[in-house]
Amino acid sequence: MSRYTRARRHLLHQYERAVDRIDEADRAIFLGHRVEELSYRQLAERHGVSVVEVEEAMIRSLRFIAQSVDSKNRRWWQFWGR
Repeated sequence: MSRYTRARRHLLHQYERAVDRIDEADRAIFLGHRVEELSYRQLAERHGVSVVEVEEAMIRSLRFIAQSVDSKNRRWWQFWGR
């Protein structure tokens, strides 16, 4: 038996699909931060961009994921504290 309910598996699949659909450059930054746990400064150096551009890529990624997964289309910052 799976340790996740059907609803949780569906939600996880939605998140995975959303991440796969993020723009390639933004996805590389998003995964570098979330999976590899690199700092914004490290990501900026790796991708040859400024820290501000890394921040903007993260914002675009989080917004895209939030809008893709949540049918109510809440703003990305409203997911904190859930």
